[in-house]
Amino acid sequence: MTHAHRPHWRRRPARLLAALTAALLSVPVLATAAAAGPAPASSSPLSSPLSSPLSSPLSSLTAGAPVPFTEYQAATSPHAHTDGTVLGPDYQYGSLASEATGRQAVQLTGQGQYVSFTLTRAANAVDFHYAVPDSLDGGGITAPLDLYVNGSLTTALSLTSEFSWLYGTYPFTNTPSTGEPDGEVPHDFYNDVRYQFPSTLPAGTVVKLQVDAGDNSPWYVINTADFEQVAPPTAQPSGYLNATQAPYDIDNTGATDVTSALQSAIDAASAAGQGLYLPPGTYTVSQPLNVDNVSIAGAGEWYTTLTGSNVEFSGGQNPASTHVDISGLSMYGNVDVRDDSDSEDSGFNGGFSDSTLSHIWIQNEKVGAWIIGPSTGLTMDDLRIQDTTADGVNLNAADGPITDSVVENSFLRNTQDDGLALWSENYGDTDDTLTHDTVDSPGLANNVGVYGSGAGDVISHNLLQDTVTRGGGIGIGQRFDSVPMSGPLKVTGNELVRTGQWDPGWDYGVGAIWFDPQQGDMDSAVDITGNSILDSPYEAFMFQNENAYVGPAVTTAPDSGYTVSNVRIDGNYVGKVGSYVFQDQAPGSVEVSDTVATGVGVAGVFSCGAGFTIDRGPGDFGWSGSTCGMPASSPLWAYPSTSTFEAATVGQATPVQRVAVMNTGATAAALGAITASSGFSVAPDPQYPCGTALDPTTPTDNGNWCMVDVSFTAPADGITTGTLSIPAGGGGRGTTVRLVGDTDSIGGDGGVAPPTNLALTATMTASSALSGFPASNADDGNNGSYWESQDGTGFPQTLTADLGAATTEGTVVLTLPSNWGARTETLSVLGSTDGSDYTTLVPSADYTFDPTTQNTVTITLPAGTDERYLQLDVSNNTGWTAAQLSEFEIYPYS
Repeated sequence: MTHAHRPHWRRRPARLLAALTAALLSVPVLATAAAAGPAPASSSPLSSPLSSPLSSPLSSLTAGAPVPFTEYQAATSPHAHTDGTVLGPDYQYGSLASEATGRQAVQLTGQGQYVSFTLTRAANAVDFHYAVPDSLDGGGITAPLDLYVNGSLTTALSLTSEFSWLYGTYPFTNTPSTGEPDGEVPHDFYNDVRYQFPSTLPAGTVVKLQVDAGDNSPWYVINTADFEQVAPPTAQPSGYLNATQAPYDIDNTGATDVTSALQSAIDAASAAGQGLYLPPGTYTVSQPLNVDNVSIAGAGEWYTTLTGSNVEFSGGQNPASTHVDISGLSMYGNVDVRDDSDSEDSGFNGGFSDSTLSHIWIQNEKVGAWIIGPSTGLTMDDLRIQDTTADGVNLNAADGPITDSVVENSFLRNTQDDGLALWSENYGDTDDTLTHDTVDSPGLANNVGVYGSGAGDVISHNLLQDTVTRGGGIGIGQRFDSVPMSGPLKVTGNELVRTGQWDPGWDYGVGAIWFDPQQGDMDSAVDITGNSILDSPYEAFMFQNENAYVGPAVTTAPDSGYTVSNVRIDGNYVGKVGSYVFQDQAPGSVEVSDTVATGVGVAGVFSCGAGFTIDRGPGDFGWSGSTCGMPASSPLWAYPSTSTFEAATVGQATPVQRVAVMNTGATAAALGAITASSGFSVAPDPQYPCGTALDPTTPTDNGNWCMVDVSFTAPADGITTGTLSIPAGGGGRGTTVRLVGDTDSIGGDGGVAPPTNLALTATMTASSALSGFPASNADDGNNGSYWESQDGTGFPQTLTADLGAATTEGTVVLTLPSNWGARTETLSVLGSTDGSDYTTLVPSADYTFDPTTQNTVTITLPAGTDERYLQLDVSNNTGWTAAQLSEFEIYPYS
């Protein structure tokens, strides 16, 4: 294979015909609640653990969208608890963790596994960002997952992979496959499901997702839970027509196709100079709705929903639709492929001038909003765009300029192309602004992409996180046949967290902010000021042209190519980069001043003779030193990170699944024997077998990657889990792949149920309790809450569980919050049948709670233990002047 010329993976969706009139759609308002704390530090593939985003001296709480929800990370939030497997941190394409916000998530495999969230604020609604496996044929599975509130089953959420999982090379397919690293990597794992509770849940409520009998996916991955307090439905505005009343009588139950009737109502409102109100309900459509000179208001993103096929508001083109205002609704497009020849599957498509799209939720569309020039004076604010198969918002000046337009206060997640893009295809994007937006986990390309541009564009105060592949946090390029950049372009006040990624076409990392003069010199003014680049897995700033580096360790510079100049980088902070602060791979120059870096992984500058000059001014600090050569070693890249075997027959081997292994280091990797857990077998792939070594990474060499074939032989009905172990040395560090086998045709019966925690239905009492930390915290199923005896009152202190009746007990499991430091508590276990007379079951001993083992202690009870009351007698705690326990779990003898 060859990677010498990077494929043009990005094409714009076909433009609307001029006959189509303006359409518009807006996403739910994102308004004030901050996230429940920053994601904790995660590990770069190349350097030591990275800093917290808020450690930056330039960090601003104003960066990003003012979202209306509180976001909890399942894997890392102090208010979340799980007995599942924490995935990540991981930065490698094809990994469930890499595509997750924060690069970590929780995987639930088997009946009884759960993840819970303790609310820090009142909420009446939640949106979960999740993944489940694809089906064997690529069409997706649908499986329930039970949702509990304070221990009571509330509903079974319906989760699906129908709108996830893409395969092959751009523009991708739904046919399952694993192939060459340059494009044939399974990806796009995540989707979202939302639920509105019957009443408001106060702070302190424990909301839990748990795998129960009948929850029949082989595994579930939970990334984030976004809880919010949704306001009541918005009433019909004065002067608006009601779509569900005569003479329109539009069905809002979702039972019938209302495209024609709804278009008639929109046209009537436009002609009468009135607005159109869509009351709460579901409106099923099958064709784009043309809009021009009209206001459409729903009852709110959680109440008014458009769904069906071709769910789109269509704007006019030459001339653009004008005075279109759409707000307060959601759009679910049910798009499961990327078809760039289809222009009828984007939330908004066409031209819009002097218009506003706001408070709109857009999900499972190809594109959230594809705006075609000429357009001017368009404001898009408070949008929530999730799980698209292409861009989030693209201002595409194809048939005329796009001017004085704004995308602000919007939240975008899991788009499969640029999150936000300015594409000056044939005309300029001029005086346009992208500000106070949050863009998480774009699955292909950049969080923000600029391709050519007009003058006066501004990218400011955005929070950009977790680029997945073939892009960076902000990409600025002369690409895709765009008009020459005329500048100035201002990039200021943005926070880029874990942005940039390994590019499997170039075989080296892409920078958090990168320049690519692929089709012409870039010499217009670009000012990059006051930004924070944090936890970048590779370089902070990158300059790359059309002639990619080649050769061993990709150090051979091209002898020609387009240049970059007139760039000023001033007053930026770089906190933790895996490789370099500057990676210079194109001719040109840049002025740099007052740019401070800490935690540089390899060296300040990568320079291998590209003819690039850094003119350094005052105030630079922390990035001296230059080198030629990519990092010598890095972890092996293995994908997919979880291999799932469905519909297995007991005693019979399943068809094989391929797992690819690649050396991403600049020196050769020694490859050890690849082995799998019991029930799984490994064989060399006949086309790309693995040997004893992998070559150094280089774009023109097949020898730096290989494949193994894995199959599963079910030992019994249900779910079997295991690990594929891939040891390495030299330039590569070993890695593992999770293996899940299942005998169910769509994903298992939850496996064998684990023993029941008897304490969950027990009554807890204590000798004393600090205010706010009662004994009942020790059996609430939440490891984030805990019981603490009254501080300083001395030892011993007791915690007693009343099980209600004598029960045969086998083990006691004690926990503390998993993020606490180590401590030792001295305690004994006593038992009683009447609550008065206690006998010692386990004598006093020291038990160490170690965060490396999730601060969990297991105590085996004597055989024959059959007590109604179990009591812990705590006589010392090296970590505090009181007894402390999160959970006092009791399991039956087995």
